[in-house]
Amino acid sequence: MSLTIIIISYKSLEKLEKCLSTIGGNFKIVIVENSNNNKIKEIIENKYSFCKVIINDKNLGYAAAANIGLKDINTQFALLLNTDTFIKETEINEIEKEIANNGDDFALATPIYDDLIDFSMNNEFDKNLAKSELNYKETNNRKKVEVVKGCSLVINLNKFNSNQIFDSNYFFFYEEIDLCKRIKDLNENIFVFSKIKIYHGNASSLNSNDNDIYDNFRNWNYYWSRFYYFKKHYGFHKALIQHLSKLLRFFVTAIFTYLFSKKKFKTNKYRFLGLICSILRIKSSKSNKILETTTN
Repeated sequence: MSLTIIIISYKSLEKLEKCLSTIGGNFKIVIVENSNNNKIKEIIENKYSFCKVIINDKNLGYAAAANIGLKDINTQFALLLNTDTFIKETEINEIEKEIANNGDDFALATPIYDDLIDFSMNNEFDKNLAKSELNYKETNNRKKVEVVKGCSLVINLNKFNSNQIFDSNYFFFYEEIDLCKRIKDLNENIFVFSKIKIYHGNASSLNSNDNDIYDNFRNWNYYWSRFYYFKKHYGFHKALIQHLSKLLRFFVTAIFTYLFSKKKFKTNKYRFLGLICSILRIKSSKSNKILETTTN
């Protein structure tokens, strides 16, 4: 078997079991649990003998957790999944057939999401990466693209020189965009397997009981990661120019939203905090503590 499945989880036992129920027991699966919840490890490994659970001492973020899982495996290919994805065993078998027939000519690939009429990854993240579009009428088994979504990724480890496939400076958001950009710069291929389907529940592996805190977390990290991405690939000054209008907009709208829309004010507040922290080189892994101390 040339493929190992890696699932990144954060206190998501119910989602994790639903994900595993569709995969079946014929594949090696490594689960990286981004919390120190040993109960999850005990439940999963006792119930699913084909699974290995790695417990992190704390939430390290998606990119760092993915690197831990990728470093643990000894197959050439990995299928990296979120807990809210559902893929049938027959579809994974089709991925293995693609690997057997064409595995050497791509660095990254993904199945198509069957909950979308059209698969589209637009270029709002980086206009230098071409927009990816296709639909179920595609006649080819695969289509070359420049950017894909990160909830399900087939990674060819032979195309990378380091065990650190993802940039672990990203805590949440942009880690797959960064990977796609680096693959493009290396002139390697990225494909969508347009005849292989996966369902994405469109929810994060982060499973918080407090929606406000979760929204704050997302807003903070999106703008932290966005600035870091542009700084990394295009330089600090270009990144700053790219985000000046957003900084000005946050300031201009602050008073109005505070008076008339507290929810919008809070959204802009955490976006502003994330952006400022990224500019000041405060690590994205600090976002949990920052949010805990500023939620009130």
